Amino acid sequence: MAAGEAARADFARHWQAEFPGEPAPRMELGSVRAMERELERCRRHLRRLQRALAEERFKVGYLEAALARVPPP
Repeated sequence: MAAGEAARADFARHWQAEFPGEPAPRMELGSVRAMERELERCRRHLRRLQRALAEERFKVGYLEAALARVPPP
């Protein structure tokens, strides 16, 4: 088994342990450079998701506070 295939199999095994029943995402793991690129791509995606989560949390907090100030009908 080639190194890239072994790395993909190892990743898939760990993914299945963490997320049973979910297929492992396809990632390029055939070389150190490929893994570094995947890592940077994942980090960028994580930053975007964290920003979106922060925005949604802000909106929820704002709307809950606004609704709490509205007198009951």
